[in-house]
Amino acid sequence: MSDTAAPARLYVGNIPWSTTIDELRDIFAECGGVRDVDIPTGRQGRSRGYGIVEFNTTEEAHAAVTRMDGHALGDRTITVREDKAPTKAAVGGKKLNSAVLSDAPAGGDGCRCYFGNLAWETTEETLITHCTGFGMNVVQAEVARQSGGRSKGWALVDFATAEEAQDAIERMHNSDVQGRSIIVRVERPGAGAKGARVETRPENSSGLQIVVRNLPWTTTSEDLRQVFQQVGNVVNAVAVCHTDTGRSKGWGTVLFETREQAQAAIQGFNGVELEHRPMQIKLDRFD
Repeated sequence: MSDTAAPARLYVGNIPWSTTIDELRDIFAECGGVRDVDIPTGRQGRSRGYGIVEFNTTEEAHAAVTRMDGHALGDRTITVREDKAPTKAAVGGKKLNSAVLSDAPAGGDGCRCYFGNLAWETTEETLITHCTGFGMNVVQAEVARQSGGRSKGWALVDFATAEEAQDAIERMHNSDVQGRSIIVRVERPGAGAKGARVETRPENSSGLQIVVRNLPWTTTSEDLRQVFQQVGNVVNAVAVCHTDTGRSKGWGTVLFETREQAQAAIQGFNGVELEHRPMQIKLDRFD
């Protein structure tokens, strides 16, 4: 079968919460034959802020990416790209967790991450989609399950390199998946769920500082200051970098004069895209 005859799925990110499946279908119907549209929702039935649009051919899908990426939808600028999350058809109709991860990741030590505090309904496909939304490529993922098939609330995810795994931790730790603030840390050989280290540092938040994750690699401290000065006076803004290479870690902190300004920043900018990346913003618990 030729490439143009194969159906192609697109990920459409940063859509308004109120967007319906019919509205998304109508928008993309202008680009070609839309085969299927889905907007995933959480346990409360609320949109997760992204959709999946499947076209009849890859040619139509490519045209949609070219035409619609960066398109304004309501008060949002949407992101449109190829959906890289595997489907059941892509793995021969088998469940995504049917292949158990080996004792050690193929890429070696430091390439495997522990994802904790997951919702019971979170699946491998959910995690892979979440990771690709942050620009991360997953080699393999497995949700730990009880003998009856129910999730244990944690998973192991393999990345190609230790650097990619570290980037995943810095970008996705404390990010939201199906209404849960997830834990992401490196998984060491033989550690397992029982060996998971617990954060023992006491929380000591002033309520004045926020943590901003999933930043573009090019973001500077001055860029952060300029963005968040829109909600109040920024006392300090830091784009965190590796000390040895100077390369951005993909996250930063912003300190405000008042707690009200910090909360306004979270409410106004969480999920807003900065250079095509949706920022993940939470109050700094340890400033």
